[in-house]
Amino acid sequence: MSLELKSGVRLALLACALVVVLLGAQALAAFSAPALPTASTGATLGRTGFEYIGGLRKFAAASLWNRLEPQFHQYGEGKSIDQRLEFLPTMRLVQLLDPQFEQAYYVAAFMLARLGRFDTALEVARDGVANNPKSGILRSNYAQILLMQDPVKNLQEMLAQTEAGLSPDATWSNTSDQFEGYGTFATVLKLAGRNAEAAALSAKQKIMKEQDATIGTEQEN
Repeated sequence: MSLELKSGVRLALLACALVVVLLGAQALAAFSAPALPTASTGATLGRTGFEYIGGLRKFAAASLWNRLEPQFHQYGEGKSIDQRLEFLPTMRLVQLLDPQFEQAYYVAAFMLARLGRFDTALEVARDGVANNPKSGILRSNYAQILLMQDPVKNLQEMLAQTEAGLSPDATWSNTSDQFEGYGTFATVLKLAGRNAEAAALSAKQKIMKEQDATIGTEQEN
């Protein structure tokens, strides 16, 4: 067994153990918190317990990702992203622990799409959008996977994701994600013959690039 695979297995086993502990604690909190129609000390403690468990789950997800991310560089030299399959189980655990952890969705979905496993890739992308409906990057990711699969057949769904990603309430973690997302959306709009809107997005990208020359330079191995 290769070093990278052993590391991935160890990390996945550690994550599984952590999930079991957290879910057990959550079940205990649910069992011990009385469901009362009025406010009470017990109900307040129950809510506090739920918040505490939720915080632990988010912390566990972040910890797993922080351990996983450096391995992309440490073990991934000379490999394309679709060759890093040992990371997929941990990415799935991160999604389960923290459904709002956007990066775990779009990295996993892209990896699966590059392998040609579009059904699974789209399932991951849909989960990401369902759990984060205002996320611009996950709308862009969903549109990108549809584009990779079949741009003609999927055009209407791609447009739906594009319009959601460009809505006023769409959120972006950073300018780099927004830049990349706008690139995907512009491509979709061009395919739909909406050239003026595509040009407007490209103009916004140009302004972003002028304001920060580092965006758009990230490339996968």
